[in-house]
Amino acid sequence: MKTCTNCGKQSYREESKFCLGCGGGLPDKADAPHINICTNVDCDYHKTKFIYPDDARFCDICGTSTVYSG
Repeated sequence: MKTCTNCGKQSYREESKFCLGCGGGLPDKADAPHINICTNVDCDYHKTKFIYPDDARFCDICGTSTVYSG
């Protein structure tokens, strides 16, 4: 099964595309690697793909939320 990188809830099916817990997108594969990045395209940390720790929910430079990306 897939595990949501946003909230940690497990999916019930391998075909699931979105998390039942938070609505976030699920990885394409159960073992797909993900990185936590800033979502603000104007932020230097987004442009350089700075990787935040798994528990970071916001960019410490611009304050925009972060998201897991594959």
